[in-house]
Amino acid sequence: MSKARILLVDDHPLVCQGFRALLEPTHEVVGLAHDGATALAQARRLRPEVVLLDLVLPDKTGLDVCRELKALLPQVKVLVVTMQAEKVYVEEAFRAGASGFVTKLASEKDLLHAIAELRAGRSYRMPALERYSRPDPDEYRAGRPGGRLRDPLDMLSPRQRQVFLLTGYGKTTQEIAEALGVGLRTIAYHRV
Repeated sequence: MSKARILLVDDHPLVCQGFRALLEPTHEVVGLAHDGATALAQARRLRPEVVLLDLVLPDKTGLDVCRELKALLPQVKVLVVTMQAEKVYVEEAFRAGASGFVTKLASEKDLLHAIAELRAGRSYRMPALERYSRPDPDEYRAGRPGGRLRDPLDMLSPRQRQVFLLTGYGKTTQEIAEALGVGLRTIAYHRV
């Protein structure tokens, strides 16, 4: 298989350089971006096959960047590489259009395997995160045999979901309001 054209997106330059050193023997790193706006501009210009994307960026969430990347380049494979290993982030990443998800605790072998799986047209979740992709048969019941409650996140509006995720990233109410271009009262209204 030929070398994948990869765009690296992480707000820490040293992390990008580390990924570049790890990937360049077997793949072509076509660009580095440290924020969402640069990532989108580079993706538009460079047309990567795979984008390694962190979820925490200074100007946008990685989830927003993922959605915009998939709208811009539907064929691009987005591999989320982050420290955020909670179920909500894994599920939201796939809802946003990601093809794969690994944590920064993954081994070199896991990362290279994830890229190979995405290039082969398959999705990938790091083995430690596989449990998040399968329904748990003993999950909450809706009071009747076989009945299931909806995922509580499905009951949130899109704006509530944005506020919830930004809160999870540790953003303050002021930072969330600025990121979403709304007032503080709007954020207070949507906070869950």
